[in-house]
Amino acid sequence: MTNIYGEKIPTQSWRIFTRGAKMRVKDSIILYFSGWALISALFAPSVDLFFTLLLIGFLIFIEIGDFFIDNKSKEILKSFKYVLIAIFVFIVVDKIKTILVK
Repeated sequence: MTNIYGEKIPTQSWRIFTRGAKMRVKDSIILYFSGWALISALFAPSVDLFFTLLLIGFLIFIEIGDFFIDNKSKEILKSFKYVLIAIFVFIVVDKIKTILVK
């Protein structure tokens, strides 16, 4: 199948942005996670909820894309995961303190 210029039109759904170039799975994971972070930032009424949604989305995307990510990238993502978990623990401790003080 070609367009009016004689260029081949990609027919598979995983091809994106014309010219027949296909995205690597790792790139699409990054793209979807960035979209998740943007949507979370737009709709979260507080920073606490934003970081919680960010952690949930990050864990889901890492679990889904674990097979496609190389070991070096996994180590970098592990450190990012630990930072997000530390922020989440801080949020939970802060909420518990708020409840106990009242």
